[in-house]
Amino acid sequence: MVRGFLIAIQFLTRLPVPRSLVGTEGEIGQAVAFFPLVGIVVGGGGALLYAVLSRFLPATTCVLLVLIYSALITNAFHEDGLADSLDGFGGGWNKDETLNIMRDSRIGTFGALGLIFLVLAKYNLLSMLDSQQMWRWLIVAHTASRWTVVPLCLWLPYAREQGQGGLVARRVSRRAVLIATLTLAVVLLLLPWPVAFVALAITAAVVIISGSYYRYRLNGITGDCLGATNQLVEVALYFTGVILSKIK
Repeated sequence: MVRGFLIAIQFLTRLPVPRSLVGTEGEIGQAVAFFPLVGIVVGGGGALLYAVLSRFLPATTCVLLVLIYSALITNAFHEDGLADSLDGFGGGWNKDETLNIMRDSRIGTFGALGLIFLVLAKYNLLSMLDSQQMWRWLIVAHTASRWTVVPLCLWLPYAREQGQGGLVARRVSRRAVLIATLTLAVVLLLLPWPVAFVALAITAAVVIISGSYYRYRLNGITGDCLGATNQLVEVALYFTGVILSKIK
């Protein structure tokens, strides 16, 4: 389990792991079980950074630095997936065109605008949450967004013959599903149960809607699709936190 967690860290972040650690295809697929745990590490690090910086800096500046930290520690892995997906779906007329555009390393108009709107949304929404709420939503959102890989990979086939995302998509086991889901359930305990239920419902809704779209356009998923849903869930949960804070 320790090896699986380290492989998940290596796959999703820039955090140092032993140089000798090289995961096989099967191990990378099994490491999906620990993706939500990586979310706890990333989200918890952001929450801790905010708590330290807020003693010296304005709240909005702290939020900006937390977003920079999050992008750096993950190598903007999921943001890149969102940008590629937007370029592909925005510019491709059929499955082959869409997949070819997604694979292009250059960023297009749809991807650029998507990243701008994404960062603005995260900054705006997190800035509207007080510190007692924000640290909870940071951890929950980063955990839930990485959990979405599990249902998407179980539901949809991989759309390419080859690709990094296929290492994950084709090898999700029942054990991985159980561990990942239990991790998310524990993290949701950070929220009052009615709020946790809403957060889970929003996460499920984004997975279903985005997954249905991927099925319609590609008859499957790619690694970029997984990254796109990750980011959509993260923003949706921040939005949920803001709305529920206003209702109170």
